[in-house]
Amino acid sequence: MNVNLFNDKKLMNALGLAFVTLLLVLSSLFSPVAHAAGGGGPAGGTAEPVTEEFNPVLTDEKPEVADIEANNMPNRIAATFNGDTTGEMGFNWYTTDLFEDSKVWVSKSGNFDDTLEFEAEAAEVTSHYGERDMNGYYIFADVEEDEEGEPVTDENGDPMINGYYTDEQAHGGDWMYGREYGQLDLIDVQEYSYKAHATGLEPNTTYYYQVGSESGEISETGQFKTSGEDGDPFKFVHYTDTQNAFWNENVRNEAAFGADTLMRALETAGDADFVLHTGDVVEIAEIEDEWVDIFERSRPYFMSAAMAVAPGNHDEYALNWADEPFTEKFNEHFNVPVTNDAVDGGSYYSFDYNGVHFVTLNTNDNKESEDNPNEGAIGEEQMDWIREDIDEARANGAEWVVLNYHKPLYSKSYHSLQDDDVQEIREELTALIDELDVDLALQGHDHVISRTHSLTHVPSDENFSNGVVEEVETFVGDNGVKYIDDPEGTTYILPNTGGTKEYDDVYSKGVEHLHEVRPELDWMTQEDMDYYNSLFAYGNQPQDTDAFEDSHANNRDSDVQNFAVYEMEGDELIVSMYQIEGELLEGEERTVHLVDQFGIVKDSE
Repeated sequence: MNVNLFNDKKLMNALGLAFVTLLLVLSSLFSPVAHAAGGGGPAGGTAEPVTEEFNPVLTDEKPEVADIEANNMPNRIAATFNGDTTGEMGFNWYTTDLFEDSKVWVSKSGNFDDTLEFEAEAAEVTSHYGERDMNGYYIFADVEEDEEGEPVTDENGDPMINGYYTDEQAHGGDWMYGREYGQLDLIDVQEYSYKAHATGLEPNTTYYYQVGSESGEISETGQFKTSGEDGDPFKFVHYTDTQNAFWNENVRNEAAFGADTLMRALETAGDADFVLHTGDVVEIAEIEDEWVDIFERSRPYFMSAAMAVAPGNHDEYALNWADEPFTEKFNEHFNVPVTNDAVDGGSYYSFDYNGVHFVTLNTNDNKESEDNPNEGAIGEEQMDWIREDIDEARANGAEWVVLNYHKPLYSKSYHSLQDDDVQEIREELTALIDELDVDLALQGHDHVISRTHSLTHVPSDENFSNGVVEEVETFVGDNGVKYIDDPEGTTYILPNTGGTKEYDDVYSKGVEHLHEVRPELDWMTQEDMDYYNSLFAYGNQPQDTDAFEDSHANNRDSDVQNFAVYEMEGDELIVSMYQIEGELLEGEERTVHLVDQFGIVKDSE
């Protein structure tokens, strides 16, 4: 290979793609299509529900369907932990056509004059794209419905179509919520998902990388950092539930908020070593447009640090909810370990970083099987693995253990106490977490912000929540941070959402409100609610909205997002949760401020 020509080609590709990326970001901020949606409140987080009815003008003829253009510039790129983080890294990307010479190039200098090359393996995948017109708008069919709201079919069993429309007309709260869109047909496209694995790297080193092929295109330059010695300081950012929905891509783009949240998290952290995402990367896994949207809008930030990603329930969802889930989609997009050959809406795995043991769980195990007859969020094989994995990590000297997973055990919204699959494993998992002395449990799924006190386990016959606040000493450090002193319990953290979907903080509004909006929780008394709220050191619904006064609705109009920054060094941890406010798509100034902070010190004496 001619190094000079090779690097010149990379430079040209990098400059060209950097310009494209800039255009994508600018278009997300100033797109007239995005502005047409409205739906956001003023700065400060006020979100007024939009109730304007959506009545599209229908056409008899279906708009001409645009072809899915080939994209052979490496795209949907991510660098993820896979193996020993002191010397290994996984990579994933896509192209439309197959390039058999695809690889990742890794360099310490960034000039690629010291390049290490690693071959990529390509897997042919079927991606499903929504039909669009020639202007990029989604095409929907308005289906005839009977009095019960069920589709009316013709003699062939096909739905009767009243006409067609596109989301160029779409607007209003009901549309943004997802209640208004009609039938969307999908186009199957054969693409290639590439996985490469870099090995033999040096510890505690920043590396630069590019992916692609010499016979095709080469990406711009990304970077990551390998881990170092046990106890060395490091920092990571945590965000969750970016969950961008295809029907809002041209209305109020949610992927733009996800990208902005990560950008501001990395800016605030300053020198984060990696990014942790606790699931629901997209809304509907089957719709490849959503993966493309979040990856491309977040591209500069996904490529600025290594990632650790937990699978969320939406990361396996089909367009039609009754259809079988797309259990392979998460692993098609992220090159993460697959433990026990278990790909089931994601996978579970662990890694160590500077002596801290991170355990990523897969809470999508909830399909009936021999391993999981009661359809719990975590099956028996995974539960056994959790014990074995953490026992081994402790035996190897891990002082800290951090769980990251999607479906919460403790949160300020309804999922944590309502969902059957979580309740099925609640007592067993909280007991196991307590027994294994897990320090932090990082969660997603419920789009509210919360942090518990240090909790220890109690059995269900003693307490419905399986948690009790640990009596532990606290002190304020010289830095002004309040520390928990050598706790034995676990702190459960959930930093709201990186997207626009907002939930109700149902446990802070009285038992009558709870019973009205979540009748499945009508067993709870006010005493139960008061006890459950006492488990939390911090928590609320970050959005100032009246959308939840009389009902629980998963509005998607929030202009408030949150993230957390974790700073770890030896026996000390500081967790800082931040809030972002401001209507991104209306050009308002976006502000970031600290809303909660605490620390943990081990063996402070």
